[in-house]
Amino acid sequence: MPRRASTSLPARVRAWLGLTQTDLALYLGVSQSLLQAIEAGQRPLTHPVRVALLPLLLRLPPPEVPAAPATDAPLPPATPAPDAADLDFRRRECLHRAAGLLAQAEVLAGRAHVAARWEAALPALLPPDPGAPPADPAEPVTPAAQALAAALEQAADPTDPQRALDHARWLRSWLHHRARPLTVAETTRLHRLRAQAAGLLAEAEALATIL
Repeated sequence: MPRRASTSLPARVRAWLGLTQTDLALYLGVSQSLLQAIEAGQRPLTHPVRVALLPLLLRLPPPEVPAAPATDAPLPPATPAPDAADLDFRRRECLHRAAGLLAQAEVLAGRAHVAARWEAALPALLPPDPGAPPADPAEPVTPAAQALAAALEQAADPTDPQRALDHARWLRSWLHHRARPLTVAETTRLHRLRAQAAGLLAEAEALATIL
């Protein structure tokens, strides 16, 4: 469970002025353990500590003003302008890296779509399974079976009766390999590549608004 921020006066001073307990303890001339106890409500804020703290207390805004400004709040006027060349270099670097990541993701996505096309085509392309029972003569012959029979007839080899079975086994394995979808690791990598590219593109867009 996250620790609740202290609302004591020393804690408010530290939050507003960006001081650690060590910094404020040194400024007040007290031990850090004493300051820690005061902020935790375990020790009272003594008069000497209050007097030493007063100059810093006078710098505090009203309690309703948050110590941390909004992330999109304008910077103080004295803040120097950023190095435009450095920001533009980083912007172009983000775009270049994002393009490379998206190209890698596109390769994986292309493989997934091609595999899905092969999967959809398998019923028409797979030759008969040599290990399966003979097909019912009443069933229509698939285009794949017809193509295989024609190819084997053209290259008939009476000295190798196993050729037809070996070729059918090889072709079935080859077709199933073409229809193999992406692995879990490959799909995960694809999404990570896209997410990383999206972050870089968002950074480049944010930098462009500064330039």
